[in-house]
Amino acid sequence: MTRLLQRSLLTLLALSAALSVQAAVEIEGTSFEETITLEGTKLQLNGVGWRKRGYNKVDTTGVYLVQKASTLEDVEKLAGPKRIQLIMLQDISGATASRYFLSDFEVAASRDEFNQLITETFQMGSIYNSLRKLQKGDVVTIDIIPGKGLAASINGTPLLVPETKARYITSELMGRIFLRMYIGARTPAELRQNLLGTSKSMREAAR
Repeated sequence: MTRLLQRSLLTLLALSAALSVQAAVEIEGTSFEETITLEGTKLQLNGVGWRKRGYNKVDTTGVYLVQKASTLEDVEKLAGPKRIQLIMLQDISGATASRYFLSDFEVAASRDEFNQLITETFQMGSIYNSLRKLQKGDVVTIDIIPGKGLAASINGTPLLVPETKARYITSELMGRIFLRMYIGARTPAELRQNLLGTSKSMREAAR
C-alpha cells in the first residue's frame, strides 16, 4: 500500500469518526441521535429541550419527525410516524409520572376532547402507574404510528396497557394531544420553541 493511499484511508477514517461524534445532540448530560428509524421510516431530530417540575429539571425531551417543522400545525400535517423521546434526569415513581401525564393532558386537551378520551386517558395513566419507578437515565419513548395509534416503551421494552395487554392505544386524537403536551400553545414557551427548532437556548445553556 502506497503512502498516499494510506494517508487517504486515514483521512477517511478521521472524517468518519468526526461525523459519528456529531451524530448525536447533547443536552443536560443526555444524548439524542440526530436520526432514527421507526416503522421502517427515517426520522430526524426536530429539537431538544428539558421540562421542569417546580424547581427541578425532570427530563430532557426530543421530538422526531420525517422532516423539520417549526409550528404545531406543520407537525400535525406531516405524514408518517412521530416520536417523543424522554430521558429521565431524576428518579420518580410511576404514580408521580401518571400524575404529571394527567396534569399535562388536562392542560392540552379541551373539555370535549377530554370527555372523548376518558378510556384512553385511563389506559395511559394505568401504564405509568404500573411502573414502580422511573430512574435517572431511563429512556421513555412515545410513538405515534398512523393506522396503529400510540405506543410507549421504556429502555426499548414495550409498555402494555395493564387491563388488556394491548400494545397500542388506538386513537389518532390521543396522538395529537400528546404532541400538544410538548409543542402546543400551552406548553412552556421556551420548551416549545426548542422542540420546534426555533430556539436552541436550552441546549446552549447546558454547555
